[in-house]
Amino acid sequence: MEYNSEAIPKLIERLRTEHRDFRLELIEIEETSKFTSHKAIEKLKEIGRLIARHEVEEEARIIQVITEKVKEPERLVKVIQEHKSVIDLEKKISQLEDSSQEVVEEIKTLCNDMRKHFSEEEEIVFPLMLKAISK
Repeated sequence: MEYNSEAIPKLIERLRTEHRDFRLELIEIEETSKFTSHKAIEKLKEIGRLIARHEVEEEARIIQVITEKVKEPERLVKVIQEHKSVIDLEKKISQLEDSSQEVVEEIKTLCNDMRKHFSEEEEIVFPLMLKAISK
């Protein structure tokens, strides 16, 4: 798959927008889980599919740029490795048991993990990608 330097900034902007939208959805899911875990789990399954698709596309492009342009990829390894756990999100969601206090905590943990992952990408990966293509 080839890319050009103009496509990456547009991709990053779209991914940032998706991250923002996912964060808003995750807040709503956490609030819903306090009242009805079943509905929260269903919403989490729905957004989990969208996040998984987002992460697969993102990873393909990130790895491409990293392998071709970034001279010190160690800084990115941790974030890239987290993609596997993000992609496994649907499996984690399907294992949630309905209507328990534990499910509220599990949903909160999943949501926090996702937000942390998005922030790390935006603070570490995206700037390095932009720097790499500007060389």
